[in-house]
Amino acid sequence: MTSKLPFHKQETPYSCVPACLRMVLLSYGKDISEQTLREACDSTPLRTDALKAIDAARALGFLRSHKATLSTKEAREIINDAVYPIIFLNLLPIDGIKVAHAMVLQNLDDKTVQVINPLCGERHIPRTPFEVAWAMMRNLAILVL
Repeated sequence: MTSKLPFHKQETPYSCVPACLRMVLLSYGKDISEQTLREACDSTPLRTDALKAIDAARALGFLRSHKATLSTKEAREIINDAVYPIIFLNLLPIDGIKVAHAMVLQNLDDKTVQVINPLCGERHIPRTPFEVAWAMMRNLAILVL
């Protein structure tokens, strides 16, 4: 399956959230540089706060953007409406690295989850480790609306 979203590799080691936001905004026809989004999200080498990313999306006209805790069923329904959540995962169950990372969720089926990872592009993750990795981050998602 080819990507539904354009891929843009994150430009810094700490800019996964702005890179994901950039890809989601491109799906709406808004081309904003990652540097501009890093500044708008107040990204630092330590983190990017989800609420700052939501504020950035709202400042760009996506006034209904919000943080959500989603079930996989809810995530699938949202994706079916062509809204691509930015999700937060702990990579330990997936890659053996204990670090929080943001990705864009593209598709879920019974066995695999398709994401766009701003480090490496499209990725298919087995469903069980994905669910554990997402649960470790409390199923946090940003919805850009």
